Amino acid sequence: MKALIISDEINQFHWAMLKSVLLILSLLPMSQGILTLWNATEGSSQIMVGFFAISVLSALFILCFWSALKATVLNLKQQQTSALEHMVVKIYRYIPMVFLTVMVSYLVTQL
Repeated sequence: MKALIISDEINQFHWAMLKSVLLILSLLPMSQGILTLWNATEGSSQIMVGFFAISVLSALFILCFWSALKATVLNLKQQQTSALEHMVVKIYRYIPMVFLTVMVSYLVTQL
């Protein structure tokens, strides 16, 4: 049986991708919690909650975009890899950015 040996660079790349996707996934509970808080308040308190929501969500969107962009432009030194493996890594690096666009479009339609 042939053992799959993953280089340390690919392993670190994979963990960076997972962290980026988990950061993007944190947008959903954060936005739901802020929306619930906003619906529970009335009048002038909604202005403060709305300002807080815009501040927190914009900072989180910026961090998510930066993380996805960082994973997209990461350069890997792949030595002795086949064309198929190179193509899989090339496609794999765009997953966080695609996931971010899907999450943002979902949040826009829900809010």
